Amino acid sequence: MAEKASFAVTDGYNLGSDLKELSLGDGEISDGQFRVFHTDGLILIDIHSQFSQRAALNVSFHNSVVAMLFHLDGDARIVESGVNHDSGIKLQRGKHNFEVFNSRNLKLLIEPVLSVNSFIILLSQEFCLRIMPQDYDSQDRLVKAVKEGHRISLSPEFALMGLDMKQIIDKVRNCSRKGSFHRLCLEIKIAELLMLQLEQQASLHSEQSARPAMHDADIEKIEEAKNILEDQYIQPPTIKDLAGMVGLNETKLKTNFKKTFHSTIHAYTQRIRMQKAHELLTQKNLLLKEIAIQVGYQKPSNFTYAYKEFFGIHPGDVARNRKRREY
Repeated sequence: MAEKASFAVTDGYNLGSDLKELSLGDGEISDGQFRVFHTDGLILIDIHSQFSQRAALNVSFHNSVVAMLFHLDGDARIVESGVNHDSGIKLQRGKHNFEVFNSRNLKLLIEPVLSVNSFIILLSQEFCLRIMPQDYDSQDRLVKAVKEGHRISLSPEFALMGLDMKQIIDKVRNCSRKGSFHRLCLEIKIAELLMLQLEQQASLHSEQSARPAMHDADIEKIEEAKNILEDQYIQPPTIKDLAGMVGLNETKLKTNFKKTFHSTIHAYTQRIRMQKAHELLTQKNLLLKEIAIQVGYQKPSNFTYAYKEFFGIHPGDVARNRKRREY
């Protein structure tokens, strides 16, 4: 296992401290990037690359650590000091969470897979309390945990990442500002991401309280349906076939899927396709017709229409913007 680096960050917050950037990887990664930004009270780990062997990154704070975890793809986990490497918190594809660790030392473990795509923000207590709304009644439990350094999660299970979260992450990754302006940009975007996490959790809690609970067996089947759509989004099964695959009738599948993921099955599949297409457009040098095929469109014109309808921008413009950033 390759130990990539170790970072110790002070708990204080000083507007005058420099934001430092370090690119990692060397021989263990290809076709991507592995960057760490750090300053007083903040470590930002940005990974979008392939790994040839297991890698580890050690981070430490003087007191408790607050983690905003956004995981798009790959196999990675967060391990607290003194915990077996095969345990810890496994990051879940396409999902996010907010965790308060009372351990001062954390290790990020990355497994050698086709691609790892993670955006991890580690904050000190002081930094987090600066951007967290102090009078948000539904989050009193969370604010108290941050202040006192108690172990807690925003949600018992990782929650589905919204498109708005992914767009903010993409903006941070492509930020061209330098120096103090770059630091200010990061702080603003981190605050936006935290706001979205808190708003989403509050909305989910409100909706769950207002509706009758599903049986555990049905919850598992709905989760299985979601996993099938994520694996087979290029040629997704029909609703009839999907219902048969998970053992639910069509009406129950459609109703419970929308209750759980706040989306119809068709819209959820479309979102997966468009998010994958956006990743390919911004990270790969491919023709539009190649991207169209990779996300399930035989006709490039149909893909172009769907992408523009979803994002409000022509995919060709996105590709040209990426090329300009490369030169």
